[in-house]
Amino acid sequence: MSKLEQLLAQRAAMDEAIAAEKNRGREEALATVRSLCKQYGITMREVKVHVLERKPRVGKDGAVVAKKRVVTKPATGVKRGRPAKK
Repeated sequence: MSKLEQLLAQRAAMDEAIAAEKNRGREEALATVRSLCKQYGITMREVKVHVLERKPRVGKDGAVVAKKRVVTKPATGVKRGRPAKK
C-alpha cells in the first residue's frame, strides 16, 4: 500500500470515530435532559415555548435592529386620497 492509501484509510477511520463520538455525546445530553425534566416536572410545552422564543435581531455593528412593520390596508373598502369630483 502506498503512503496515500494509508493516509486515506486513517482519515476514513477518524471520520467514523468522530461521528460515533458525536452520536454518543448527543445521546448522553438527551438522557440528561430527560432525567432533569422528570426530576423537576417540566413539560414538553414549557420546553417548546422556551426553545421557540425569538431573540432580537442584531446588526453587523452589534446593535439591535428594529423589526420590520407590515402595514395592511383595512378590509372595509375605504379608499385613501381625495374624494372624487362630482
